Amino acid sequence: MKNTTTVDSIKKQSDESQLMYGQRLGQELVKKLKGKKEESVIREITLEYWQAIIDEIPNENSIKRPRTAFRNAIEQAFPSSENNKAGYYLTKAGKNKPERYEHLSLWYVTTNQDRWDIKSDDERSKYFAQWEKPSSEQLSEIETETETKTETKTETKTETETETETETRLQITLDDINISSLQLDVETALMVESALAHSGITLADFVRRAIHVYAKTITGKVKQSSEDLTAVSTEDLKSDSYKTHPGRADELTRRAIYALETHNNNCTEKAQKWHINQTAIQSLTGSKPATIKAILENYQTRIDDHNLKHDLNPYDNRKGNGRKIELEIDLTALVPDGQDVT
Repeated sequence: MKNTTTVDSIKKQSDESQLMYGQRLGQELVKKLKGKKEESVIREITLEYWQAIIDEIPNENSIKRPRTAFRNAIEQAFPSSENNKAGYYLTKAGKNKPERYEHLSLWYVTTNQDRWDIKSDDERSKYFAQWEKPSSEQLSEIETETETKTETKTETKTETETETETETRLQITLDDINISSLQLDVETALMVESALAHSGITLADFVRRAIHVYAKTITGKVKQSSEDLTAVSTEDLKSDSYKTHPGRADELTRRAIYALETHNNNCTEKAQKWHINQTAIQSLTGSKPATIKAILENYQTRIDDHNLKHDLNPYDNRKGNGRKIELEIDLTALVPDGQDVT
């Protein structure tokens, strides 16, 4: 690849963040691409700048934001179009995105270096074709071929042997699959392809590991959901170590309701009391509003009775003077664990 610019101009500056670096190189690239229509020229200029970013930020996770900034600069200068024009290519990649024409430089802004060697519309068509499902005619041919092979082998086998062989033949192993057979959408298929290129493992091993991780996650959550959190301290329950525990919000809500009831029952003036509602529980527990709303349905009668007992309504929580419920009620101190909570 020819060196069309100085090394210093595309090198990341010491006072430049990765995001700013990606944005700057994208803007410089756009200037170089002005008036360029031939793909070979666009490819050479684009890869010169894009390769600089990859060399500077080789980590796939770290490169995401500067890559987005780099692409945004290109897309702003050369927006996608419904009509074909010189320097553009047809694509339907991207979740919920329509078929459209994008500037050719965007084709090369990827860490999947296999795409760098695809340099024409014909090659791109063949590349995208591998993600498409087999046509009905192709499926028919496959079925006919399978039936013919089965009939031929049946003639030379005993009934028992035929049944065993047919059963074995119908068992498709992971080693038999390819990305196109998974029937993924284009965006996911390209993502898997890129992941495979970086992982250095086969698709079969990739699927096995993905299944293992997902199964472990699900079974782990099932196991956690059956755990009794009563003895876990409120301090621990509010820490990051229990942040993803499926029973965390329920247990903290239970303790928060008890804490508010205890606080209100011990107050001598109404101005000291707090109306028990979704917002109050959320402030004390830090759980998501939708999660709290669903949990409180199981306590609604209890909460309504308590609020009625103390003649409280939501407006009573607008106390002014900077007073906030989480500053006046320390859930961790008032309910250190859940063992005595009723």
